[in-house]
Amino acid sequence: MSRGIKVQFEVRDMLIMKDALKELGYDFIEQNPELLIIKKGYQDIQIDAKQSSITYDNSDTKTVNKIKQTYTLNFYKDRAIKEGNQLREEVRENGEIVLRILR
Repeated sequence: MSRGIKVQFEVRDMLIMKDALKELGYDFIEQNPELLIIKKGYQDIQIDAKQSSITYDNSDTKTVNKIKQTYTLNFYKDRAIKEGNQLREEVRENGEIVLRILR
């Protein structure tokens, strides 16, 4: 049985979120500058920067986790580069990603 879930997730940069969704191959609708909607099966995935939330169906938990991971990784990469730092990214065998920021 599916059910709707709403989790807190701060999106500080919607451009980076849009790029993360494109990187993952998701089409989305920009409802307004702070709300993105991904059309998905039973319930759409809604990313709301104004409310700092993501709303989705529990069957899409893996998808939402991947979106959050990709956004967070890209956000910190972008931030580090803007600050003039170098990056080293390592993907471990268990899928864990380690991002090292070299100053």
